[in-house]
Amino acid sequence: MAEFSELHSLGSSPPEDIAQHLMDIGALDDAQYFTGGEVAAQALPWSIQAWRHTGMVIGFIEPGVAAGNVKVLPAAAQVADHNLINTRIKVTLDRFYIESYPGGGTHTVVCEFNGKNQVTPEAEALKFATKFQATDRSAAPAINVPVFLGLTVSADGLAFEGRTINVKSGGSEALLDVLESQVFRSGLSLIQTAQPALKPFVSLATATIKTIVSGSKNRQVHQFNLGLDFSNRPTSTCLKLGTYIVAQASADSWDWSAFDWDVNAMILRDSRKPQGESIGFNYTAIGVSSFGS
Repeated sequence: MAEFSELHSLGSSPPEDIAQHLMDIGALDDAQYFTGGEVAAQALPWSIQAWRHTGMVIGFIEPGVAAGNVKVLPAAAQVADHNLINTRIKVTLDRFYIESYPGGGTHTVVCEFNGKNQVTPEAEALKFATKFQATDRSAAPAINVPVFLGLTVSADGLAFEGRTINVKSGGSEALLDVLESQVFRSGLSLIQTAQPALKPFVSLATATIKTIVSGSKNRQVHQFNLGLDFSNRPTSTCLKLGTYIVAQASADSWDWSAFDWDVNAMILRDSRKPQGESIGFNYTAIGVSSFGS
């Protein structure tokens, strides 16, 4: 099975496996909904629905100075910026919001990202990972976290993968400390020529994450593959400067026009619901901006 696959996500597991995992991490009340075979989705409480989704819906926020609320647009309706070809960009993790994750209390979550830097003589594989702590219905206390700095954009666009891992196993602390080292926290700074030092860095990150995932109580919660290109097809997501909102949700009856980005609170708002009511899904905000020399 591929390293990044939705089949690794807890929500893709059979109900009995989900029940066993929830019991292992002490979420006994939630486990009861998955015992006894098939589970009717409508019978699950909101706290379970949010993390059980394995799909994604992509929204987009235009760049620019704004105050108050900014409309979220469908990412597939955007027009690619061809001027980005052969330029260098910065990719940042602008916001990570947890509506609900398995288990109670404060969640420790690892966010991992894969990409490619299009430099000669060959494209370089990239990997970056960082950890956050947050409770249900809150955003992690971090904004504009550098992921890839100076990424070279090819004519084929940008291939960008991400996943989140809920860390519950004891003994994972030493591995998480690796993600707190200066090289990880600063993001992956790139140059315009091939960097031999990248390979051991990527190998270290890969080995660290693999060991974390192997922990008996640690599980992937969500995975996404954000392919951004210049095709301008209505069935693709195009590359341009701005912020991409990756919602862990089902695409059924989805309408981005109902959502605004609250610039003051730095969170999504659903205009159909009273302020403070559950938004109903986890999401990640990925920023794409120009990279200075």
